Amino acid sequence: MSTVLTRVFRGAHLESLHRGSVAVVDSRGTLLAFTGDPSLRACLRSSAKPFQALPLLEYGGAAEYELTGEELALTCASHGGEPVHVATAAALLRKGDFDESDLLCGAHLPYDEKAVAELRASGEPPSPLHNNCSGKHAGMLLATQVMDVPSARYIDAEHPLQRLMHATLADFAGLTPDEIPTATDGCGVPAYFLSLYRTALAYARLMATAEASGTAGALERYEESAGQIVESMTAFPYYVAGSWSMTTPLLAAFGGELLAKEGAEGFYAMALAPSLRAELTARLRVADDVAIGIALKLDDGNMDRGRNPAILRTLELLGIDPDARPELLPYRQTALYNPAGTYVGDIRADFDLEVL
Repeated sequence: MSTVLTRVFRGAHLESLHRGSVAVVDSRGTLLAFTGDPSLRACLRSSAKPFQALPLLEYGGAAEYELTGEELALTCASHGGEPVHVATAAALLRKGDFDESDLLCGAHLPYDEKAVAELRASGEPPSPLHNNCSGKHAGMLLATQVMDVPSARYIDAEHPLQRLMHATLADFAGLTPDEIPTATDGCGVPAYFLSLYRTALAYARLMATAEASGTAGALERYEESAGQIVESMTAFPYYVAGSWSMTTPLLAAFGGELLAKEGAEGFYAMALAPSLRAELTARLRVADDVAIGIALKLDDGNMDRGRNPAILRTLELLGIDPDARPELLPYRQTALYNPAGTYVGDIRADFDLEVL
């Protein structure tokens, strides 16, 4: 059963609710804390992208194509379609002698409002490069080459690349691929369904594997590729999202100690490095050698008003002070104003976590 995560007040009166669930799991597989239903099965959507990027690296794609950190970050991105994102996606394609006509993600207007205005002013329609998943798809095309498999219909569930991505996520979640149902994502590739517990575990293990040296739950076979993914996403957060999303400042605020990735329909996943152990509340029984994963889902699929306060509240309940990180201050402003600038209400995430 989900719980109320975020409340919206008009004046002093409750107007709306956003319900959801949160699971906090360490890289050993211990459920540390939760609210709502940690066994809730939800669709990861774009929160799966860091795992979908791993096969390209496992087959030596970083060296083969001399991929930069920015390019690797874009393969994990839900970007805003800003010029830097479009140019980087195009550069990825060129490295494999592909072009935008090879992308099977479709075209949509950029998420970033300034990019939309500039595109409309140019009179040009959006291209597949503006799709928030174009970096992921460009990375998939490169992966087909290093795997020596066909690039045609690389998005199909039975394609060797998609089967490998499915198996890779299963490794981190501690399941078999058959235990992870799929559907079709907005960009055409398989979308995965996991419980919040399993998603949090997968993220904890991804961070543990990137940390390597002695971190509990690390998957040694993925050590190099996981390290490249986490390093690129945290070092180049603007390429993971951009101006449109809280993910970019959230990644920037922690200097590599926190990994974060949004998914559509109110889904969000994070991982905390063992080095953040000193900041965590004493309520949590956390070993020094573990990474921590967090998965959050809003029932109504809200992507900002309900979800962003719930993300910061979750970190706060774990002992991490968002106010100590200037990049996050704009997202701590919960007052609501109408177009005339008159204060009309507040957004409040005031739930608690049950700590085990």
